[in-house]
Amino acid sequence: MCKTLRQWYLRLFVKRGTRCAISLVMLNRTEKMNTKRSEEPTKQVDEADFGAAVLQSKQPVLVAFMAPWSHACQVLNPIIQELASALEGRAEVVEVNADDSLDLSLWYDIRSIPTLLYFTEGVPRLRIVGTATKEAILARLDRVGVADETAALATAASGAGHKSGKGS
Repeated sequence: MCKTLRQWYLRLFVKRGTRCAISLVMLNRTEKMNTKRSEEPTKQVDEADFGAAVLQSKQPVLVAFMAPWSHACQVLNPIIQELASALEGRAEVVEVNADDSLDLSLWYDIRSIPTLLYFTEGVPRLRIVGTATKEAILARLDRVGVADETAALATAASGAGHKSGKGS
């Protein structure tokens, strides 16, 4: 913020007390959002790569339509990374920047971000809009029929994976 603007605020709010002083402090504060991504198990896909990476894939693919400026996407990003690690070998997880790939966003009717689309054999089978827990996403994927291992992952993540010792 330039000095003259700061001085103008000081002259304007000098008689209003502490509340205005706090607002001046807030004006000087810079937001530090972590938009850097470190070693992700997900693959970044754009319009050019989408056909080969998703539509022609032999494995099921979970596509996350996200944007780097979205707080909800930043909240969901670690969960997507965990899902990518958990589903490795059974399903692929890719991310699409919804702002950079507007044609894909329009084609798949992405109205809100984050949106997860689950593709099998090139056809979208499931849509999850908004944030969700890893267990909730795995449960929804299990209903669509990802694999039997997904059910085991969901029960292991919830802690309900052990059986009682009743004999017959």
